[in-house]
Amino acid sequence: MPNIKNGVNLDNIEALTGAIKNDPKVALVQFKAKSEWKGGTKAAVTVSELFSNGNNIRSEASKFNLMVDEPAVLGGSDEHPNPVEYLASALCGCLTAGIATNAALFGTELEKINVEVSVNFDVHGVLGMDRSKPNGPLDLHYKVTLKGKNGATKEQLLKSKETLDKKSPIKNTIELPLRVTTEVVIEE
Repeated sequence: MPNIKNGVNLDNIEALTGAIKNDPKVALVQFKAKSEWKGGTKAAVTVSELFSNGNNIRSEASKFNLMVDEPAVLGGSDEHPNPVEYLASALCGCLTAGIATNAALFGTELEKINVEVSVNFDVHGVLGMDRSKPNGPLDLHYKVTLKGKNGATKEQLLKSKETLDKKSPIKNTIELPLRVTTEVVIEE
């Protein structure tokens, strides 16, 4: 019987940590996404590869398709979330999954995890109207609502959230300096 708490398969996490202890290169993971322009401000994004130690470990059945658009005021048709909304969604998902996992690892049972993320912009910079304004967000705020069950204490719930505040890969990607490289291919 698998060891599952809060819906998190702890056996899989234990297997991964064991594999990393045996071969530290297993910890070198690469997530990939690809997009194709669909006209206007729309892009079809495919997520189908997840690499560990140079090997694609994602099954063919785990292929995900997302559509990206912009709101009408930014020239789009507002038929799909825009990239910033996907970023906010990514943080919501990371925080939710991480809190559920931490709580499971700490033996804390949960009834509810709700996360709200707000990303605030001044679009003067993005639109090229005022170069003194940033092209990126001004700030980001998130609110986490937790409810435990079976006697979970406030301290246990806070520990699951505060531990993740330090470890969230998406939060760290947003907060910390990240070396970004780029290349372009011009087809003729």
